Order: sequence, then C-alpha cells, then structure tokens
Amino acid sequence: MTSSCVNGLPNRRLAFAALLALLPSACASATSTPPLLAVSSPVTTTTSVSRHFHAQVLDRVRTDRADARGLELVGDTLVEITGPAVRASSVTGDPRARQNVPGAPADGGIALSPAGLWHLSSAFTVLRDPVTLAERRHAPASHETWGLCDDGTRLVQSDGTTRLLLRDHDTAALISEVRVASREWSTARLGDLACVVVNGYPQVWAVVSGTDWLIRVDLSTGVVTAVADLTAITVAEQPTGVDEVVAGIAGAADELWVTGHRYGHRYRIRLQP
Repeated sequence: MTSSCVNGLPNRRLAFAALLALLPSACASATSTPPLLAVSSPVTTTTSVSRHFHAQVLDRVRTDRADARGLELVGDTLVEITGPAVRASSVTGDPRARQNVPGAPADGGIALSPAGLWHLSSAFTVLRDPVTLAERRHAPASHETWGLCDDGTRLVQSDGTTRLLLRDHDTAALISEVRVASREWSTARLGDLACVVVNGYPQVWAVVSGTDWLIRVDLSTGVVTAVADLTAITVAEQPTGVDEVVAGIAGAADELWVTGHRYGHRYRIRLQP
C-alpha cells in the first residue's frame, strides 16, 4: 500500500498507514477550498448572517436646516433636539411646542417612556412633559449622550462609542451596558437610536455617525443583526456645503423618520430588504 502522504513508512507501521488511508487526505489540493466572495457592504463576524436593507423614501417634510441632534415620535408628533431648544411639531411640520435649553450642550438624546419624555445630555438628565415639553425633573448627568430610546422596559443610551448604556426608564438610573460584538463595526460611533422588537427580542437601530449607515443591534448579545444603507436620503437632500449627516431617527421596526444636521427636510422612510 502506498500513498503520496504516507509513502516510505516503515513496514512496522503499515497498519497505522492503513488507518490514515481511511481519513481525508492531508495532502488535498488547496484549490478544493471555495474562493471567498468579495462584498461591497459591511458584514458581521457572527455565525448568523445579518440582513441588509436599503431606504425607500416615502415622504419628506421641509425644515429650517436646524442643528438637529435627536428625534422621537410621540403619537403624531415629532420631538426634536436642536441645540438651544427642544421642540415638537406635527409630522407635516406644524409647530406644537418649544422649550429653550439654557447652556445647551453639544450632545443629547430624547425618548418617550411611561414616566414621560426623557432628555439626556452630558450636562443634565431631564424628564419632560410629552405634550408641553416642560421640565418635570432635573438632575446632573454622568455620561455623554448621542442617542436615546425606550425598548419598553429600559432606556437605551449611546455615547458616541460602540457601547450602549441600559437605564431604568422610570428613574434613568444606570443598570448595565452592552457593546457591539462585531469587528467590522468596532470603531463605529453610535449616534441616535430607535428601539424595535424583532422576533420577540429587543433590538435597536443605531445611526453610525458620519456615515449613511444604520446597524441593528441585539440588546442581549451585542450582535449586529442587520445593516441599512441610507444613501437614498443623501441623494434626495440638496447639499449646501455644510456638515450634513444623519442625526436623528424615530419610529418602528421597518418605517422610520430621519433628520440630520442642517438637513432641509425630515424624511419618512421604509427599510426594504
């Protein structure tokens, strides 16, 4: 018995060579391995392949190119942080309420919870009335805030890194944190958030700041379960030469409102597979 892998074995080891002959050849050609396929968009390193979506623009409403930093949908009202103020308007753009923010910080996120409308920043933690936007509670803050949402049981806060802070949605007390578990997104700066439920599990759409991408993160594992390309909004928005980037998202699992720094419109989009 001979084999290109065991040829020349001493006679006293022929029995062992026979056993090897039953196994897949260690000398199999490297060309038998399927070639890797090139991909043009980010993928995760998890065992389950993430879903890929693109944005279909359903509607757009003209705005005043404010310095938007966060967005929340409260019934048929959109609440937006615009630096020196937090303001509410109908989905068609009609003003409904406004409150000035003294010493407005450069960050902030806003989310509706059973307790009221939470407005968090690096300077303060404020609970607001969902209709008038007036303050109900005011306390110092301990973390920078780039985005905020409520998943039904907790507040989820981003701080411009891959970390998501989980807070009690009645008191805003810190409970725990989760980090994005993906090498491809390990340097992402997560911005505004929209909490969703997918197959019964709490997840969150997160703006990847400075890009046209959203990623969807499983809040129990940190796994990236989906990515969404927002290029359709970039194409629809007329450039003005200023830093126009996505800065606020709000809505449900497959339909979102989107705003941005210095955007001329708010957009209602559907995420299409």
